[in-house]
Amino acid sequence: MEENNMTEGPQNPIVAMVETLWRRRRVFYWLWPVTFVVSAALILSVPRYYTCEVLLAPEAQSVGSAGSLQSLASSFGFDMRSMSSQDAVYPQLYPALLSSPDFLTKLFDVDVATADGEFEGTYYTYLSKRHRFVFWKRWKYKIKSWLTPKEPTPVLKSKSAKQVDVFCLTKQQWNVVELMQQNIECSIDKKTDAITIRVTAQDKLVCAIMADSVCAALQDFITDYRTAKNRTDLQYYEDVMNSSYREYQESCKRYVRYVDSHSGMSLEQYRIEAQNLESEMQLKQSAYTSFQKQYLATQARLQENTPVFTVLQSASVPKKPAGPRRMIFVLAMLVLSTGAAFCVLCKDQLAAMITSGSEAD
Repeated sequence: MEENNMTEGPQNPIVAMVETLWRRRRVFYWLWPVTFVVSAALILSVPRYYTCEVLLAPEAQSVGSAGSLQSLASSFGFDMRSMSSQDAVYPQLYPALLSSPDFLTKLFDVDVATADGEFEGTYYTYLSKRHRFVFWKRWKYKIKSWLTPKEPTPVLKSKSAKQVDVFCLTKQQWNVVELMQQNIECSIDKKTDAITIRVTAQDKLVCAIMADSVCAALQDFITDYRTAKNRTDLQYYEDVMNSSYREYQESCKRYVRYVDSHSGMSLEQYRIEAQNLESEMQLKQSAYTSFQKQYLATQARLQENTPVFTVLQSASVPKKPAGPRRMIFVLAMLVLSTGAAFCVLCKDQLAAMITSGSEAD
């Protein structure tokens, strides 16, 4: 009897856990199928989504002798170009620009179409009518709408009914804007200033169309911003130049008519009047020439200040969906359920291992 007690000794916790799992193996016979069915049902209710990326390189502005210093600062993550730039909207502000309601509401009227050909319309209609939510989000929004008191949205009567009033958006328009803020992303590489625009949609064709549209809208906004003053000056000089040209033509006609009608007269009064008309014509010609030069100079400045974006990666219809990763999700849920069952079944052995480890320390 004494020899048997000495040979048995304390049981190894790992061996005890294996024996416990083998003895309770029937738990896994129903745990794994139930976990598989539930996780598969959950992940199948999540709609597939596609992602399209566009990569842009903005025009590098001349930095003079500070170029090497700025390159060195960029390698350490500091951006000195935004400090030396005269533009109020520099690349680091593009993400904030793309998430602003002022910019997003301009994309409401972009025409999109689904890959299956079942929908053709505006992007606003697609998000408000065709976008699918998972069932728990639908119930979340319903419960929130039940609990939240309804408040009337103020409407400005001076605005057109078809025009989106960014100052006073409706509840549905706000919901679409918030959804667009989730689906449209912009990131800037601090070292290279490369602009990455990423658009997510539940249809691959809509995804590619909107990525190209967002890229074009961003380029148009930056171009309009940087050339706003030049375009205003150009319009002013064009109007003044045309007006001075008309005045010059009228002075020429008056001079020609007067000279032709008094060609045979030699009185000093007629000669002085002809000289005055000729001087007036020359002044009008000088003014027209001056305004014409200013117009051409402003036109050159407009061309010089127009930014150029190099498209490094254009928008294209994605080949595969970006998510959800259904197989990975199901496998992860199986692993988590197995780990939870292991901790519950072997809690005594785990507690014994933790206690023995603390005593050994």
